[in-house]
Amino acid sequence: MTARSGRRDSARGQLLLLGGIVLAMIFIGIALVLNGSIFAENLATRQSGGASAEVQEFRSTVADGVGDAIGSTNQDRAGESFATLRDDRYQPRVEILADQLANRRSLDGEAIQLTTDGSRPGTQIVDGDASTDFTPRDATTTAGDWTMVASAHIRAFELTAEPTEPDSTSEVTTQLTGGTGDAFEVTLTAATGTAHEVAVYEDSDDSTVRVAVSEVGSGAVRECDAEGGDATVSLTGRPTVDGAYCDALGPVAEASGTYEVNVTNGDLAMGTYRLVVDRTDGPSASEESLDEQVDRVNYGAACSGTTYAATVGNAPYSAPAIYAGTVDLSYRSQGAESDATVQVVPEQAGDSLDTPLVTSLDVTDNSATDGDASFTVAWTVEDPNGDLDEVTLELVDSSGTVVDTDDTDDADIGGESETGSLSVTDTDGWDNTYDLAVTVTDGMAERTRTVTHDADGDTDTSGACPL
Repeated sequence: MTARSGRRDSARGQLLLLGGIVLAMIFIGIALVLNGSIFAENLATRQSGGASAEVQEFRSTVADGVGDAIGSTNQDRAGESFATLRDDRYQPRVEILADQLANRRSLDGEAIQLTTDGSRPGTQIVDGDASTDFTPRDATTTAGDWTMVASAHIRAFELTAEPTEPDSTSEVTTQLTGGTGDAFEVTLTAATGTAHEVAVYEDSDDSTVRVAVSEVGSGAVRECDAEGGDATVSLTGRPTVDGAYCDALGPVAEASGTYEVNVTNGDLAMGTYRLVVDRTDGPSASEESLDEQVDRVNYGAACSGTTYAATVGNAPYSAPAIYAGTVDLSYRSQGAESDATVQVVPEQAGDSLDTPLVTSLDVTDNSATDGDASFTVAWTVEDPNGDLDEVTLELVDSSGTVVDTDDTDDADIGGESETGSLSVTDTDGWDNTYDLAVTVTDGMAERTRTVTHDADGDTDTSGACPL
């Protein structure tokens, strides 16, 4: 080998070594890029999961605070109009909550905004006099058996009952499974048809106050014991007896939709109660609309009695209330961002607030002296789900017979809100009194609004209740 060839081999070896180093560096770079992508993806996934927990915790805190604002507004300011409750009581409470949360969260590097975005009107029904029994204001007509709520969403339903006489377990069991008994009882019937009976009684065998629960038609009765001579029962939200969870009450108000609440043997217990219901016909109707519907059920079309007093403090009474509140939320932190609109419905029975409403109703009496009763009803309906399906008008005579109906065509109604009119007639019905029942449905649920009118050709609605 010559010196020149030796130098060529040495140079060739150096080039190969350099090429190998370059290739190694390229492979290492590619590996680093790939590993960096995988790390970023994993980090993003972890951050996303953490952010979800952060946002959920924030929303829960807001829901609790807004729920407290709704509850304190209704209880502290009972008797004020809905507009005053909403604008001057509830909204300032939410603004204070928003400031407190913003200041507290800013210390942790979080930026939040909370603003009100509407509220759902309701009515609270209260009997705060423990020395009275569970009967309506005009107890002479309905005695101890009466309707407390006629087809409405209900929430925050709590009662304290002290039985006035003992009863045996066998009699209570007989009563709750369709027989006759002598115990104070509240029945909640969902729009689905499922009904649960809740009896509060004192067992004559051991003088223990018990809460007995049964689904109508099931034949099975479950019980929870009270701690003293009365029982405080929470029927919506977390079901409890004297503050302790009562498993027997669990199924009572789990069905979604509206409920009818009926009282049996209300004169056999003393105590108090409070609940809030949504208005059956929306925010534009008069504040007496709930009373009108309940009075009609308890006392008939003439509404010759009054179920609730209109003055706060009289037992029992009804007053405007906030049923639900909607708020807009904005959350920003180093690891999460979220914007949402949340509806807060504290302690509601069931899990939805999406049934349609008859938000306004106006009757024109077209009756003439030729003997015919004729009415045109202009209506406005709304549906939170945006899937309105049908509106029906029924003309019901004093015997309860539907003498004429009119309804909308499928092509004429849909979406979130609709207005229209329907007409009904009864031949030879001049100068008679009728119920005009407007029912709106969204295909899954329905609500009915009923008014009473005399077929006399004028606009006088004195035949309607409450009196």
